[in-house]
Amino acid sequence: MPDRIPPALADHLGPLLGRAHEAHRRLSLAALAPLELTPKGFGALRVLDAEGPMSQRRLAERQGIDRTTAVAVVDQLERLRAVERRRDPADRRAHALHVTARGTRLLARGRSAIASAEQAFMAPLPEAEQERLKQALRALIEASRG
Repeated sequence: MPDRIPPALADHLGPLLGRAHEAHRRLSLAALAPLELTPKGFGALRVLDAEGPMSQRRLAERQGIDRTTAVAVVDQLERLRAVERRRDPADRRAHALHVTARGTRLLARGRSAIASAEQAFMAPLPEAEQERLKQALRALIEASRG
């Protein structure tokens, strides 16, 4: 567990976001570990489940991760037999990633694990503040898209 944030950094957004991210990441990693999933793998399954089959490149764009990371994420999901590549009928040269039945079951278990981790992370805040925090972060992310 990291030390408390130094008072000299306590009013700066970067260190605050960084420490919060690391605390949330530790909880998420621990929650997903029994499923052999990472937070990015869980995120990939969520996106594919919600938006349907897509190329690995498009998945990386949707998740906001680089292509090298996307390769590792998809490789992990393929090892778990959670996704499979199929030829794209619209472009025979391309492949689309599809969630398998096993992936759907893994995703359901992952949702439960992540919900517990998020609940533990957000527990110090009243419910109304939890939602305000999420809204504020969504607004900052949307505004930063340029």
